[in-house]
Amino acid sequence: MLLDWVPAHFPTDIHGLAQFDASRFTNTDPRLGSIRLENRDLRFRPPRVTAFLAANALFWFDRYHVDGLRVDAVASMLYLDYSRKPGEWLPNSDGSNDNRDAVAFLKQVNELVTPCIREP
Repeated sequence: MLLDWVPAHFPTDIHGLAQFDASRFTNTDPRLGSIRLENRDLRFRPPRVTAFLAANALFWFDRYHVDGLRVDAVASMLYLDYSRKPGEWLPNSDGSNDNRDAVAFLKQVNELVTPCIREP
């Protein structure tokens, strides 16, 4: 069984992470983030953020014995300018729009869950 894992979605209902006080996890400059969380932007660099999300991915393998994860909304994680107007994002120092912290996070999660993936 594959699980649709959505680390880039933060619903605004009472049960979603949008109700979580993420002030220490978010950017003060909204042009630097990638995932909107109640008008704040989740960063993928702080260890407490990546550890929380990576542990969540591993949880599904450990507790529910899923065979693999399908990561949803990857584009919103990978591109600094995803769904943003000019002036609402800052490019990397070389002018590129890739979110290098999100790329590193996805690589980290992939390395962590690969040993858990069960062959059909």
